[in-house]
Amino acid sequence: MKPNSPLILGLMAVPAILAGCAGDESPVDSAATVSEGENPYVVPFSSPDYLKEHARYLEEELFQIGDTPVWDYNTPNRGFGNVIMIEGDDGLVIIDTTTANEHAAVAERAFREISNKPVKAVIYTHHHADHISGAGAFINRTDAESGAVKVIASENFLRELEDENQVTAPIMGVRALYMYGQLLDPVTDGRDYHISCCGYTLGSELGTYIPPNHFIDGNEELTIAGIRMELFQTGGESASHLAIWLPDYQVMLTGDEIQGPNYPNLHSLRGTKPRDAIKWVTAIDRMRAYDAKHLVPSHGQPMEGQAEIQDMLTVYRDAIQYTHDQSLRLINKGYTPDDLANAISLPESMDRDPWTREMYGTVKHNVREFYVAYISWWNGDPAELDPLPRLEKAQRLVELMGGRDRVFAEAEAAFNAEDDQWAAELSAYLVRIDREDMQARYLKAAALRRIGYATANTNWRGFYLTSARELEGSVVPREVLLGMQKQRFNPSQLATEQLLSLLRFRVDAEAAEGKTISVAYELTDTEEAYTLSLRNSILDIQPTLAEDADVTLRLNRALLDQLFLGDISYADAISEELLEVEGSKLKLRSFGLAFDRDPGHPYLSLR
Repeated sequence: MKPNSPLILGLMAVPAILAGCAGDESPVDSAATVSEGENPYVVPFSSPDYLKEHARYLEEELFQIGDTPVWDYNTPNRGFGNVIMIEGDDGLVIIDTTTANEHAAVAERAFREISNKPVKAVIYTHHHADHISGAGAFINRTDAESGAVKVIASENFLRELEDENQVTAPIMGVRALYMYGQLLDPVTDGRDYHISCCGYTLGSELGTYIPPNHFIDGNEELTIAGIRMELFQTGGESASHLAIWLPDYQVMLTGDEIQGPNYPNLHSLRGTKPRDAIKWVTAIDRMRAYDAKHLVPSHGQPMEGQAEIQDMLTVYRDAIQYTHDQSLRLINKGYTPDDLANAISLPESMDRDPWTREMYGTVKHNVREFYVAYISWWNGDPAELDPLPRLEKAQRLVELMGGRDRVFAEAEAAFNAEDDQWAAELSAYLVRIDREDMQARYLKAAALRRIGYATANTNWRGFYLTSARELEGSVVPREVLLGMQKQRFNPSQLATEQLLSLLRFRVDAEAAEGKTISVAYELTDTEEAYTLSLRNSILDIQPTLAEDADVTLRLNRALLDQLFLGDISYADAISEELLEVEGSKLKLRSFGLAFDRDPGHPYLSLR
């Protein structure tokens, strides 16, 4: 999944729907307004040779898969993810649609040089934004809604889309832009950067996701435009995953069960639900059983040759199982997450360039997720059940070490000795105590930058180098968050229930304390009705029109979208007679005041 789809930014627009019902946002953190200056700790740019070499796997290129009617466009428009076309007798099937319409449109134009047949179906291999956000380049929403064009996905697609892409949209969106290097300056620290699984840029336009209308439960054999295909649920890299087998051509379309030309992210640092490694292994085993002549992942270049494909699939699944099984072996011996990260590494026998190179996933961060998934966030030491708050701990440690100047001197000495991790950790305490301590910020930034320049793993490199820019003041997470909200959110792409459900995660427990209010929404054009009940500082949403609601709002869906976008306030909608209100307007205002409208300051390093 990836960060800039409108689907993962919905929660950031929630404050807009409350405009006219509540007060102003909280003031901006003064630390974020510190002007960017010249960092006195100069770190010459560098990048590992393999990072530059690895980019060859993601060159923009259109492949025909052998002599089959399958075409694979690798990173169209130097975007993020592939778009695949199957040409049938009287139409086309499109598989995955990249992160943005601008990338998908490049693939669409290339495909039109091959065939002018109409698109009969779009298949989403899973719910991540880089597979679904360019559908509008190939089909229109009306044809999908009427069923004239099939839009195919797994039966749990919509649930996973909401759970993983929407409810944590603000923080995941910011973390993803860091991880994918999208905030780096391509002339300076962004040189030689690519996203090792997937491509280069995420796209700046709104996505054009179109919801599925045909769902696969288990497996299903379909014939579309004369193309026979078997679609089956796999559920490894994501819970909503499908794979596609074309029996007449012996082509296996893997989606992200083969997660590009690198060792996979068994856990994504941008933030995801836990990934099931055993389901992932089982998924690959199922694909191995078909003995494909051609293998087409949704990231990176296709493969051909049964022996080569079998070897790659075997070592890829073995690397996943090895990481999982060794983690469990050591967890049972009492190892903690930190212990696991320093004890487990892939054996040399598994080295297959590029498929097990740690350019995207790493053993160090994957094994920590297994500890959390199987055991707990807690390492078992009661002293860490209820630890001191981070700020208090930092203050006490700095005092114990001799005060701010002594700690800074030690951090600077560590940096001068190229002991960069220790320099970053020491200076982090000073930044935590005083976010306006620019000396400490510059020092930590320089230490992170030097670590980042030496790092080939593109996820880690993105976090190191972007966090350095945050510390120096050229990246402000709050501004990034608000910018994404303004530029990329399109509420019309969400079902009404999904849209309203975003409000659940903005209830301010203190502001809502003691309030019991019900607000009914009646959508006059779609004939939908929902009642939102605020009680016990939670929001309960039911798909009914409660007759005893404190307030009933009658409006059309387009107005609801405008309210979410902030294009119009409740007050203006009422005064312009676009919104009919039955019941207490004071209750409506009280309802609005129960929600948190402050997007916060989602710092990653400046904290």
